[in-house]
Amino acid sequence: MSDDVSGSMIDYDEVLDILNMKKRIRQAKALHPYEIHHTEKSGWFTEIDDISAPTGKRKIRKSSEEKLWDALAAWYIDNSDRNITFEQLYEKWINWKTTPNNSENIKRLRMSWKAYYLDEPLSRELLEKPFARITTLNLREWAEGLMKKHLPDKRKFSRMFTIINQCYEYASDEDIAIVPENLWQKARKKLNKSLVTSRPTASDESQVFTDEERRRIKQMVYEDLERYKKQPTSAGLQILFLFETGLRIGECCGLKWSDVKGNRLYIQRQATNEGVKDKTKTVSSFRSIPLTAEAERILKEVDVFNKEHGYNAEWIFQSGNPDYGYRLSYNAADRKLRKLCARMDTVTKSPHKCRKTCISTLLDNPDINNRTVQRFAGHHDLATTYNYYNFERKSQEEQAEAIDRALRLS
Repeated sequence: MSDDVSGSMIDYDEVLDILNMKKRIRQAKALHPYEIHHTEKSGWFTEIDDISAPTGKRKIRKSSEEKLWDALAAWYIDNSDRNITFEQLYEKWINWKTTPNNSENIKRLRMSWKAYYLDEPLSRELLEKPFARITTLNLREWAEGLMKKHLPDKRKFSRMFTIINQCYEYASDEDIAIVPENLWQKARKKLNKSLVTSRPTASDESQVFTDEERRRIKQMVYEDLERYKKQPTSAGLQILFLFETGLRIGECCGLKWSDVKGNRLYIQRQATNEGVKDKTKTVSSFRSIPLTAEAERILKEVDVFNKEHGYNAEWIFQSGNPDYGYRLSYNAADRKLRKLCARMDTVTKSPHKCRKTCISTLLDNPDINNRTVQRFAGHHDLATTYNYYNFERKSQEEQAEAIDRALRLS
């Protein structure tokens, strides 16, 4: 009896090929939305969605049904991006967008994705739909549903829909070509604008500190340094330093003693509780600013404070906490300032309002050129400085007196 039985058995690889082919055809049948036609003259044919075709559709014609399904499988499976869902596209886009230098932006985008897409029931149907089959009407109905639920102002509207817009920009790129154009821009033009709420203009009182409030804060900071020696923190001194320099809190937390050269301070990094980045928020934020006499005095006090408490790291504002690299935490000044505001019985304000106070003060001074203020603040253009950092610092009584003097006939 011969040991050669190969002639009576199907090769194992052939079996796998047959099984894979059947699987591909099953997948193609699940994905193909159009009917299959057959005539003696034309053979087997159907149509597919093809954004490269003038009509958006293209016919496929084969001599047998088997060959037609093989071609459809190649179209739907081998070119899988043509049928990628919105959720799958988002993952491709966010991975493409992520770089070593934009982690904070990516973090904000992922938070928006979770809040308005992944965990939002109104978005589920859209996420599961092939991206190329989403219509302008789908987008409009989805967006208006979200707007009715979340009542966005202009800023919140941007947070909600930046992702869909950028996904369309990515998918319509000529090298990717999952869709022919940015349908979101078309849908956006037809949205009910009344669903975007108007944010009330922030009061000057909520944005900046008056000179009198600054004096009281300074007094309380030094009182607390004496009172709470068993709970040492330089957060109060950091607040006073913010008033003098107009720094962003992240810039201040990332300062090293080596950044002080003579009477100038060089801003070249930013810090959060997660770590330090050796870059600034924008190119314009990389700058040097003059140190006022008061700022230099505060730095001397910080140096004394650090030595008294055994802090010998490279940072200016330090703590004994290794979790933050022995830097003062990103939130320390915020917690301290909230307590100071409560004791003054005034509007609670964040450390960023110290920055606004500093810049508004400089804009009020006729001896300082506005461009100088812009560079001091680290802004790319003057409009940002004017529109978002120019506030009235006088009390209502002082404003009334100033108006009276201005309108008084001599």
